[in-house]
This record gives sequence, structure tokens and C-alpha cells, in this order.
Amino acid sequence: MSNQPEVVEQVGPQARIQAELLKLESQKREFWILVVFAGLVLLLGILSFFFPSAFWRSNSLHISLSPQILFVLMVATVLIALFYVRRDLEIKGLRLSNLQRLLSSQQEQAASMIDAVTNVFTRGFLHDLLQGEISRAERTNRPLALLMCDLDDFKQVNDRYGHLMGDYVLSQVAAILKAAVRGSDYVVRYGGDEFLVVLPETDEQGGETVRQRIRRRVGEWDQNNRVGDLPLTVSLGLHLHLTGQTAEKDVAEVDARMYAEKQASKHTPSLPYPPTLRL
Repeated sequence: MSNQPEVVEQVGPQARIQAELLKLESQKREFWILVVFAGLVLLLGILSFFFPSAFWRSNSLHISLSPQILFVLMVATVLIALFYVRRDLEIKGLRLSNLQRLLSSQQEQAASMIDAVTNVFTRGFLHDLLQGEISRAERTNRPLALLMCDLDDFKQVNDRYGHLMGDYVLSQVAAILKAAVRGSDYVVRYGGDEFLVVLPETDEQGGETVRQRIRRRVGEWDQNNRVGDLPLTVSLGLHLHLTGQTAEKDVAEVDARMYAEKQASKHTPSLPYPPTLRL
């Protein structure tokens, strides 16, 4: 077995930028080697200009320029070339540094859009997301459905089993929500134990299908992974966007419908999950 350390290759734009910066540093070292060489040539040219007898024993060069002037022209050409090479390297370095800062800023922005506990979108991303989907729905005359999901009596999980268990339950519910919708849909952590699901191009029937699918999968998860003696159930409000309504109005409507269902469920006993429903 080889004792050599394993090399892990970094991929992605950030890693490529880092590689380009390292390459640029190497080019800068090569540039300074050329500068030193050009300086030596310049020194020889100056010495040959002031002390021609020490460098030219015989006039064997059949050119119209004296050897001293030829040296000066050669060195001047080298210095001009080095100047443009250095300027090109500096420009590339500035571009790469700016690109690196831009990528870092984009990564930080992307990280702020994802909730660390549930791995779904954060509420800060909701307004722009929902406003864009509303504009698209009204422009294409396509339906847009919203689902508000709230965990019933979730406070008891935190109080009796701690916040780590509470975070685990939240992450599991978020995973259920993401698995119950399409790749083009969005799951947003709206509050502590509230999730907003945005369903583009989904009518009322489609929204109801998703709602029943979520309810069934939550019930199945609770049946196999119940936290102590606390049953896990959710209240789900469904609302379809109406033309002219703002994003804030849509959220308020779906939140009110979720709350109404939660209140109604307190007075109506329900099964842990629909046993025969398969969507």
C-alpha cells in the first residue's frame, strides 16, 4: 500500500480561480527573472558604451550602428517588452481578483438563501421568488398555488426532547415537503415550524393532490419514527393566486387558511394518516 498522501482535487469555479491565481504568481516570479536578466544586459550595454575597448577587441561587426548603440537598442527593446508583459500580468491579476471576490460574494449570497437546519430556502428569499412567480403566472395566464404547512404542537417536541430533536424533526418535515413536490416547485422555511410551498402552474386540484400527498407522507413518517409519545401532524392551508393580488396578500391568505384548518382540527379527531390514499 502506498504511503503517499491522497490528493483531493478541488473542482468548481472557486478552485479554478485559485489555480489561475497560483499560475499568475508563478508568472510574476518568471517576470522578475527576466527583469534581472534585462538589468544585466543593460549594465553590459552601459559598460560597453563607456568602455568599448574592454568589450570590443576588434571591429568585426559590419553594421552601420556602433556596438554601443546596438546594445542600447537591444536593452531598450527588452525593457519595453517587459513593461508590456508586466502590465498584462497586472491587468490579469486584477481581473482574477475581482472575479474571485464576485464568486465569494455570490457564494455568501447563495448560503444566505438556504436555511442551515432544513436545507430549504429562507424567508429572506421569499419576496423576490414569489413576486417573480406572480409576474410569470399573470403574464402567461397560468395558475399559481401556495401551501402553508405548520407542525401541530411542535413546541412540545422542543420542551420535552430539546431543540436538537426539534431541529431533526424540522429537517425531516422539510425533506418530506421537497420529496412531495416537483423540481420546479419551491419550499421555503417561513417561520420557526412553518413552511411555505410555492407551486407554479398548479391549479386547485393539483394543489389539493400535493396537500394530501404531504399529509400522507408525514403520517407515514410519524408511524415509523414517532418522537416519544408525541404524534406528528401538520396543518396545511391551500390558496390560489388571484390576478392583481400582491405577494403579501397571497401569503396572508394562505396563512389564514392554514390557521383555520388548525383551529378546526382541534375540534375534529383525525386519523394519523389516510391509510388507503395513494397519490
